[in-house]
Amino acid sequence: MDDHKAYLARAARAFQNKPVGVILERIKAIVGPNNMPPIEQSKLAEEALERMQDGKKPTPRQLAALEFVIRLMRPVPLSREGALDPLDSKVAPSFPDWGGFQKSVKPHLYSVGRIDLWPKEGVGTGWLVSDGVIVTNRHVLDVLSKGTGALETGQAVVRFKFEAGIPDEDEPANITGVLAVHEELDVALLTIDKQTFTDTRRPLEVETAPVEEGHPVVAVGYPFDDSKRNPLFINALFGGTFGVKRAAPGEVSGRGPRSIFHDCSTLGGNSGSPIFSMKTGRVVGLHRDGYFLYRNEAVDGASLEEFIRPRL
Repeated sequence: MDDHKAYLARAARAFQNKPVGVILERIKAIVGPNNMPPIEQSKLAEEALERMQDGKKPTPRQLAALEFVIRLMRPVPLSREGALDPLDSKVAPSFPDWGGFQKSVKPHLYSVGRIDLWPKEGVGTGWLVSDGVIVTNRHVLDVLSKGTGALETGQAVVRFKFEAGIPDEDEPANITGVLAVHEELDVALLTIDKQTFTDTRRPLEVETAPVEEGHPVVAVGYPFDDSKRNPLFINALFGGTFGVKRAAPGEVSGRGPRSIFHDCSTLGGNSGSPIFSMKTGRVVGLHRDGYFLYRNEAVDGASLEEFIRPRL
């Protein structure tokens, strides 16, 4: 029952002890009535909660329905002019520290960039780890290089702003080559044009201490329209705006060997996103895999730092 106790605690954080029906009414305001989960699934989620509260084991279907509803409580605020949008506390009651995170992450938002095949074909996300070096996923490099694992200037760029509704007048940074690759961890270090560091563009700091289940985290990156692999209501949740900088709050849902699992709302394009601790504003992981509404996986901070640091 330990796993179910953890689930019950996670549901309590997500719903703030509100009934599932109340939560679903709030979700309806975001995604619209035509995009809501079936009534049967809502009932199954309620049954899962009731059984766990009574110390009983929910059925797999009940547990899956509960997980689905929890994931619907994960919004995706935009970045605008170097600042994250506020969160509606009614829609996302489990993130009371969002205001503090908005302030702590503000100096770091322009250290995260959209990786494009030249001239502007979005592929993934990367972020500065030193002057002239970004980190992303190996599979992002595979797309950029057509599987060769090698790049030269002129093939791909990084755009460190690219926000909703704002012309991106900054010149993109050229990706100039490949510094190192970790096949097992799905990590790649790419060299870029040297950056002129400012208060809003500096290397991100990686936290090597492990983070526990329930720790609030935020994926910052560039989710692309991924409706072929994901539910149709993502268009409503994302407001039809894709490929621009967003932050996706969630929490750590588990840990594996050299990895953490999280439930932030990520899509294709979030590959390579930094996973920030909402409490410290430091990076605790590198997002590498996942599907919307299902478990996401990130390289943990200790493994990431172990690979990056000796190569800078």
